[in-house]
Amino acid sequence: MNQKTPSPMGQKKVSVIVPMYNASQTIEECLDSLTAQTIFTDMELILVDDCSTDDTLVRVSKYEKKYPENIMIVTLDQNGGPGRARNIAMEYASGEYIGFVDSDDAVVPNMYEHLYKEAKKTEADVVDGGILNKATDEAIVYTADDLTGIPDDHKRSILITSGGYICSKIFRREFLLQNNITFREEYVLEDMDYILEVFCKMKSISSVKEILYIYRDTGASLSKTAQVDKYLHSTMTAMEAIYEKLSPLPFYEGIREAVEYAIIQLYSFSVNINLKALSDGIKTRKEGEQTRKDLKKLKNKLVRGGYDNKFVRDKISKTDIMLMKENDLT
Repeated sequence: MNQKTPSPMGQKKVSVIVPMYNASQTIEECLDSLTAQTIFTDMELILVDDCSTDDTLVRVSKYEKKYPENIMIVTLDQNGGPGRARNIAMEYASGEYIGFVDSDDAVVPNMYEHLYKEAKKTEADVVDGGILNKATDEAIVYTADDLTGIPDDHKRSILITSGGYICSKIFRREFLLQNNITFREEYVLEDMDYILEVFCKMKSISSVKEILYIYRDTGASLSKTAQVDKYLHSTMTAMEAIYEKLSPLPFYEGIREAVEYAIIQLYSFSVNINLKALSDGIKTRKEGEQTRKDLKKLKNKLVRGGYDNKFVRDKISKTDIMLMKENDLT
């Protein structure tokens, strides 16, 4: 791994971490939006190349040469996915607040100025902004006004079940370090338990009611056995991680239904993926049956309640609940 000493210019306001893997087609638009930030001189960008095989590294090196005081490139010697890349980048980050950007996304010019000003005004551990999903043309701020401030069980539960993106937020670095909040080293869903752990351990949250982040859902194909198995591994490890990180909390009972909804949601995804793999001939009947048993065993281990959960009833379709119940009969 190539190491570079952080700038001696002192702590920046915001460190933005960008994991990259074969991002040649999108990384320049991403970096153009980041270097155009209105507070860019008070920011640092930590770009982590996760063993790209295209010319991603060549392209980003031009930006590092142009902005040597604000851009650091870390090159990894083994591909480990975005979770590992972000964890390694945190070792270099010096910013008061941390932001995460995906290499195929972009941000509006005043995103980090607005988020940082709100963070300083409210002294929040987390500040959220609005996000535009280009795939669905949907714009949303996940952290509504009634969810901001000091969280209680109700606010945490709504945040847990509403979802959201790590990339639309900034996080106080000391808060992340003090609570040892890190990403799992997975290729997908590596951030799901991360954001839920943040929601459960933060002391305060605020938001900016403007669209600041442009998200492009480039979704990976699940047409090959290895990809299906990799995704199922990620969903199952996410289920376990959510329970292991949140169930020991002293107020767990107050948020249990929300947490169990998150686990059941992943269970539903997994059941559907397994069924599709069977119908497409990607998995044999024997392989599919084993996966069904493994999923059922894991769900029963982690979920104390059933499907008569207010969040499950409100947010998961009757068809998907029926499919989960059928899987439970395995």
